[in-house]
Amino acid sequence: MRRLDAVWIAFSFLFGSICVGGCRAPREQRIAGYFGPTEPLAQVVAKINSNNSLIPTVWAKGYFEATIVDDKNRRQFVNGDAIILHRKPSEFRMVGRKDVAGQIFELGATAERYWMIVRPEADTMWWGEFAHLAHADPRLIPIRPDLLMQVLAVGQIDPDLLKTPAPVMRFNNDADAYMLVWVDRGADRYIAQREVWYDRQTMQPRLVLLFDSDGRIVLRAYLSRHQPVDIGPVAANPPTMATQFDLLFPGTGSKLSLTLNEVKLTSNGVPKEGTIRFPGENAGVSNVIRVDEPAAR
Repeated sequence: MRRLDAVWIAFSFLFGSICVGGCRAPREQRIAGYFGPTEPLAQVVAKINSNNSLIPTVWAKGYFEATIVDDKNRRQFVNGDAIILHRKPSEFRMVGRKDVAGQIFELGATAERYWMIVRPEADTMWWGEFAHLAHADPRLIPIRPDLLMQVLAVGQIDPDLLKTPAPVMRFNNDADAYMLVWVDRGADRYIAQREVWYDRQTMQPRLVLLFDSDGRIVLRAYLSRHQPVDIGPVAANPPTMATQFDLLFPGTGSKLSLTLNEVKLTSNGVPKEGTIRFPGENAGVSNVIRVDEPAAR
Protein backbone atom coordinates (compact mmCIF):
# COMPACT_ATOMS: atom_id res chain seq x y z
CA MET A 1 0.00 0.00 0.00
CA ARG A 2 2.80 2.41 0.85
CA ARG A 3 4.34 1.75 -2.57
CA LEU A 4 1.05 2.61 -4.29
CA ASP A 5 0.77 5.79 -2.21
CA ALA A 6 4.27 6.83 -3.25
CA VAL A 7 3.49 6.19 -6.90
CA TRP A 8 0.27 8.19 -6.62
CA ILE A 9 2.05 11.11 -4.96
CA ALA A 10 4.73 11.14 -7.66
CA PHE A 11 2.10 11.00 -10.41
CA SER A 12 0.12 13.84 -8.82
CA PHE A 13 3.25 15.99 -8.57
CA LEU A 14 4.18 15.32 -12.20
CA PHE A 15 0.62 16.07 -13.41
CA GLY A 16 0.54 19.29 -11.43
CA SER A 17 3.88 20.38 -12.85
CA ILE A 18 2.64 19.77 -16.38
CA CYS A 19 -0.50 21.81 -15.75
CA VAL A 20 1.44 24.65 -14.21
CA GLY A 21 4.00 24.69 -17.02
CA GLY A 22 1.83 23.78 -19.97
CA CYS A 23 -1.59 25.20 -19.14
CA ARG A 24 -0.60 28.82 -18.53
CA ALA A 25 -1.93 31.46 -20.91
CA PRO A 26 0.31 32.09 -23.93
CA ARG A 27 2.54 35.13 -23.62
CA GLU A 28 1.16 38.06 -25.60
CA GLN A 29 3.43 38.97 -28.49
CA ARG A 30 4.26 42.64 -28.78
CA ILE A 31 3.52 44.00 -32.24
CA ALA A 32 6.30 46.20 -33.60
CA GLY A 33 5.40 49.59 -35.00
CA TYR A 34 3.32 52.59 -34.01
CA PHE A 35 -0.47 52.31 -33.72
CA GLY A 36 -1.32 55.49 -31.85
CA PRO A 37 -3.04 58.66 -33.07
CA THR A 38 -1.91 60.39 -36.27
CA GLU A 39 -2.58 63.76 -37.89
CA PRO A 40 -4.64 64.59 -40.98
CA LEU A 41 -2.99 65.53 -44.26
CA ALA A 42 -3.62 69.27 -43.91
CA GLN A 43 -1.77 69.41 -40.57
CA VAL A 44 1.10 67.29 -41.86
CA VAL A 45 1.51 69.62 -44.85
CA ALA A 46 1.36 72.70 -42.61
CA LYS A 47 4.14 71.38 -40.36
CA ILE A 48 6.36 70.45 -43.30
CA ASN A 49 5.83 73.88 -44.84
CA SER A 50 6.56 75.68 -41.57
CA ASN A 51 10.05 74.16 -41.69
CA ASN A 52 10.74 74.42 -45.42
CA SER A 53 9.46 77.99 -45.79
CA LEU A 54 12.47 79.10 -43.72
CA ILE A 55 14.88 77.66 -46.33
CA PRO A 56 14.52 79.79 -49.50
CA THR A 57 18.14 79.10 -50.46
CA VAL A 58 20.81 76.55 -49.55
CA TRP A 59 24.59 76.81 -49.44
CA ALA A 60 26.24 73.61 -48.25
CA LYS A 61 29.58 71.86 -48.43
CA GLY A 62 30.65 68.30 -47.82
CA TYR A 63 31.94 65.16 -49.51
CA PHE A 64 30.55 63.06 -52.36
CA GLU A 65 31.12 59.71 -54.04
CA ALA A 66 29.52 58.81 -57.36
CA THR A 67 29.52 55.82 -59.66
CA ILE A 68 28.62 57.09 -63.12
CA VAL A 69 27.23 54.62 -65.66
CA ASP A 70 26.67 55.96 -69.20
CA ASP A 71 24.40 54.65 -71.97
CA LYS A 72 27.19 52.30 -73.15
CA ASN A 73 27.46 50.79 -69.64
CA ARG A 74 30.88 52.35 -69.06
CA ARG A 75 31.53 53.04 -65.38
CA GLN A 76 33.52 55.80 -63.77
CA PHE A 77 34.01 56.44 -60.07
CA VAL A 78 34.48 60.03 -58.93
CA ASN A 79 34.75 61.48 -55.45
CA GLY A 80 35.83 64.66 -53.79
CA ASP A 81 34.71 67.77 -51.95
CA ALA A 82 31.29 69.13 -52.85
CA ILE A 83 29.57 72.50 -52.82
CA ILE A 84 25.77 72.65 -53.12
CA LEU A 85 23.85 75.75 -54.23
CA HIS A 86 20.06 75.83 -54.38
CA ARG A 87 17.76 78.77 -55.00
CA LYS A 88 14.04 78.12 -55.00
CA PRO A 89 12.13 77.22 -56.97
CA SER A 90 14.26 75.80 -59.80
CA GLU A 91 17.95 76.72 -59.57
CA PHE A 92 20.48 74.12 -58.43
CA ARG A 93 24.19 73.47 -58.76
CA MET A 94 26.51 70.88 -57.27
CA VAL A 95 30.24 71.13 -57.93
CA GLY A 96 32.74 68.41 -57.05
CA ARG A 97 36.45 69.18 -56.75
CA LYS A 98 39.78 67.56 -55.95
CA ASP A 99 42.81 69.49 -54.69
CA VAL A 100 45.04 68.58 -57.64
CA ALA A 101 42.56 67.99 -60.47
CA GLY A 102 40.28 70.93 -59.70
CA GLN A 103 36.63 70.72 -60.75
CA ILE A 104 35.81 67.15 -61.78
CA PHE A 105 32.03 66.94 -61.47
CA GLU A 106 29.04 69.24 -61.89
CA LEU A 107 25.27 68.96 -61.80
CA GLY A 108 23.15 71.99 -62.56
CA ALA A 109 19.68 73.23 -63.38
CA THR A 110 17.96 76.52 -64.10
CA ALA A 111 14.34 77.16 -65.01
CA GLU A 112 15.19 76.45 -68.67
CA ARG A 113 18.03 73.89 -68.79
CA TYR A 114 19.72 71.07 -66.91
CA TRP A 115 23.25 69.68 -67.32
CA MET A 116 25.83 67.23 -66.00
CA ILE A 117 29.61 67.44 -66.45
CA VAL A 118 32.16 64.72 -65.63
CA ARG A 119 35.95 65.09 -65.93
CA PRO A 120 38.52 63.82 -66.69
CA GLU A 121 37.78 60.30 -67.98
CA ALA A 122 34.36 60.87 -69.51
CA ASP A 123 35.25 64.48 -70.38
CA THR A 124 31.59 65.01 -71.27
CA MET A 125 28.71 67.39 -70.69
CA TRP A 126 25.16 66.07 -71.00
CA TRP A 127 22.40 68.66 -71.19
CA GLY A 128 18.81 69.30 -72.17
CA GLU A 129 15.94 71.78 -71.97
CA PHE A 130 12.91 71.36 -69.75
CA ALA A 131 10.69 72.48 -72.63
CA HIS A 132 11.74 69.31 -74.47
CA LEU A 133 11.85 66.99 -71.46
CA ALA A 134 9.20 64.71 -72.96
CA HIS A 135 11.59 63.96 -75.86
CA ALA A 136 14.65 63.32 -73.69
CA ASP A 137 16.21 59.86 -73.60
CA PRO A 138 16.72 59.15 -69.86
CA ARG A 139 19.43 56.59 -70.68
CA LEU A 140 21.71 59.25 -72.13
CA ILE A 141 22.27 61.25 -68.94
CA PRO A 142 23.54 59.21 -65.96
CA ILE A 143 22.14 61.59 -63.30
CA ARG A 144 19.46 64.18 -64.01
CA PRO A 145 20.24 67.22 -61.85
CA ASP A 146 16.66 68.40 -61.33
CA LEU A 147 15.86 65.05 -59.72
CA LEU A 148 18.66 65.56 -57.22
CA MET A 149 17.22 68.99 -56.47
CA GLN A 150 13.91 67.32 -55.56
CA VAL A 151 15.75 64.95 -53.23
CA LEU A 152 16.87 67.84 -51.03
CA ALA A 153 13.19 67.84 -49.97
CA VAL A 154 13.15 71.46 -48.82
CA GLY A 155 10.40 72.53 -51.23
CA GLN A 156 7.02 73.64 -49.97
CA ILE A 157 3.83 71.67 -50.58
CA ASP A 158 0.88 73.47 -52.17
CA PRO A 159 -1.74 73.83 -49.41
CA ASP A 160 -4.47 73.40 -52.04
CA LEU A 161 -4.67 69.65 -51.65
CA LEU A 162 -6.94 69.24 -54.69
CA LYS A 163 -4.55 70.97 -57.08
CA THR A 164 -2.65 68.52 -59.24
CA PRO A 165 -0.16 67.08 -58.84
CA ALA A 166 -1.99 66.39 -55.58
CA PRO A 167 -0.62 64.60 -52.52
CA VAL A 168 -2.37 61.48 -51.25
CA MET A 169 -1.39 60.31 -47.77
CA ARG A 170 -1.36 56.98 -46.00
CA PHE A 171 0.31 56.05 -42.75
CA ASN A 172 2.92 53.29 -42.49
CA ASN A 173 2.59 51.77 -39.01
CA ASP A 174 5.71 49.63 -39.34
CA ALA A 175 7.93 52.55 -40.39
CA ASP A 176 6.09 55.09 -38.18
CA ALA A 177 5.97 57.43 -41.15
CA TYR A 178 3.55 59.47 -43.22
CA MET A 179 3.78 58.41 -46.86
CA LEU A 180 2.80 61.16 -49.32
CA VAL A 181 2.33 60.21 -52.97
CA TRP A 182 1.82 62.95 -55.56
CA VAL A 183 -0.49 61.99 -58.42
CA ASP A 184 -1.26 63.84 -61.64
CA ARG A 185 -3.78 63.34 -64.39
CA GLY A 186 -2.38 61.77 -67.55
CA ALA A 187 -3.98 61.42 -70.96
CA ASP A 188 -5.77 58.19 -70.03
CA ARG A 189 -5.09 57.63 -66.31
CA TYR A 190 -3.75 59.10 -63.11
CA ILE A 191 0.01 58.84 -62.68
CA ALA A 192 2.11 58.65 -59.50
CA GLN A 193 4.99 61.12 -59.77
CA ARG A 194 6.83 60.90 -56.48
CA GLU A 195 6.59 59.52 -52.96
CA VAL A 196 8.13 60.94 -49.80
CA TRP A 197 8.17 59.32 -46.36
CA TYR A 198 8.09 61.76 -43.42
CA ASP A 199 8.89 60.73 -39.86
CA ARG A 200 5.75 61.01 -37.73
CA GLN A 201 7.44 62.68 -34.76
CA THR A 202 9.77 65.11 -36.54
CA MET A 203 8.12 65.52 -39.98
CA GLN A 204 11.60 65.10 -41.46
CA PRO A 205 11.86 63.33 -44.85
CA ARG A 206 13.51 59.90 -44.75
CA LEU A 207 12.85 58.41 -48.19
CA VAL A 208 12.21 59.95 -51.61
CA LEU A 209 11.03 57.92 -54.62
CA LEU A 210 10.59 59.43 -58.08
CA PHE A 211 8.65 57.51 -60.73
CA ASP A 212 8.29 57.44 -64.49
CA SER A 213 4.87 57.44 -66.17
CA ASP A 214 4.60 53.65 -65.74
CA GLY A 215 5.31 53.74 -62.02
CA ARG A 216 8.89 52.50 -62.24
CA ILE A 217 11.39 54.05 -59.85
CA VAL A 218 13.82 56.38 -61.61
CA LEU A 219 15.42 57.59 -58.37
CA ARG A 220 15.49 56.19 -54.85
CA ALA A 221 17.04 58.31 -52.11
CA TYR A 222 17.50 57.64 -48.41
CA LEU A 223 17.80 60.79 -46.29
CA SER A 224 19.30 60.86 -42.79
CA ARG A 225 21.38 62.89 -40.31
CA HIS A 226 18.98 65.83 -40.22
CA GLN A 227 20.69 68.92 -38.84
CA PRO A 228 19.73 72.55 -38.17
CA VAL A 229 20.25 75.00 -41.03
CA ASP A 230 22.21 78.11 -40.12
CA ILE A 231 19.80 80.96 -40.88
CA GLY A 232 21.44 83.59 -38.69
CA PRO A 233 21.98 84.45 -35.03
CA VAL A 234 18.36 85.44 -34.32
CA ALA A 235 16.84 82.03 -35.04
CA ALA A 236 15.43 80.45 -31.88
CA ASN A 237 14.13 77.37 -33.68
CA PRO A 238 16.11 76.95 -36.90
CA PRO A 239 14.75 74.71 -39.65
CA THR A 240 16.33 71.34 -40.35
CA MET A 241 17.29 69.39 -43.44
CA ALA A 242 18.99 66.10 -44.18
CA THR A 243 22.77 66.06 -44.46
CA GLN A 244 23.21 62.47 -45.66
CA PHE A 245 21.83 61.46 -49.07
CA ASP A 246 22.22 58.00 -50.62
CA LEU A 247 20.86 57.88 -54.17
CA LEU A 248 20.33 55.11 -56.69
CA PHE A 249 19.23 55.58 -60.31
CA PRO A 250 17.94 52.08 -61.24
CA GLY A 251 17.59 52.87 -64.94
CA THR A 252 21.30 53.52 -65.42
CA GLY A 253 22.79 51.93 -62.31
CA SER A 254 24.42 55.22 -61.32
CA LYS A 255 24.85 55.93 -57.60
CA LEU A 256 25.56 59.06 -55.61
CA SER A 257 26.36 59.44 -51.92
CA LEU A 258 26.49 62.95 -50.48
CA THR A 259 27.50 63.90 -46.94
CA LEU A 260 27.12 67.54 -45.90
CA ASN A 261 29.04 68.93 -42.95
CA GLU A 262 27.95 72.57 -43.18
CA VAL A 263 24.52 73.84 -44.22
CA LYS A 264 23.33 77.45 -44.24
CA LEU A 265 21.19 79.79 -46.31
CA THR A 266 24.03 81.70 -47.97
CA SER A 267 27.78 82.21 -47.93
CA ASN A 268 29.02 85.70 -48.86
CA GLY A 269 25.66 86.37 -50.50
CA VAL A 270 25.72 83.18 -52.61
CA PRO A 271 23.48 81.83 -54.05
CA LYS A 272 21.76 84.85 -55.53
CA GLU A 273 20.23 85.80 -58.86
CA GLY A 274 22.69 85.05 -61.65
CA THR A 275 24.90 82.75 -59.56
CA ILE A 276 23.75 79.57 -61.30
CA ARG A 277 24.12 79.68 -65.09
CA PHE A 278 24.21 77.13 -67.88
CA PRO A 279 27.90 76.81 -68.91
CA GLY A 280 27.18 76.34 -72.63
CA GLU A 281 30.36 76.50 -74.69
CA ASN A 282 32.38 77.24 -71.56
CA ALA A 283 31.96 73.74 -70.16
CA GLY A 284 35.59 72.93 -71.04
CA VAL A 285 34.99 69.32 -72.14
CA SER A 286 35.63 67.43 -75.38
CA ASN A 287 32.18 65.83 -75.69
CA VAL A 288 28.81 67.54 -75.51
CA ILE A 289 25.67 65.40 -75.67
CA ARG A 290 22.22 66.91 -75.94
CA VAL A 291 19.78 64.35 -74.56
CA ASP A 292 16.51 65.72 -75.92
CA GLU A 293 16.96 65.85 -79.69
CA PRO A 294 16.91 62.93 -82.18
CA ALA A 295 20.38 63.68 -83.55
CA ALA A 296 21.91 62.95 -80.14
CA ARG A 297 20.44 59.43 -79.90
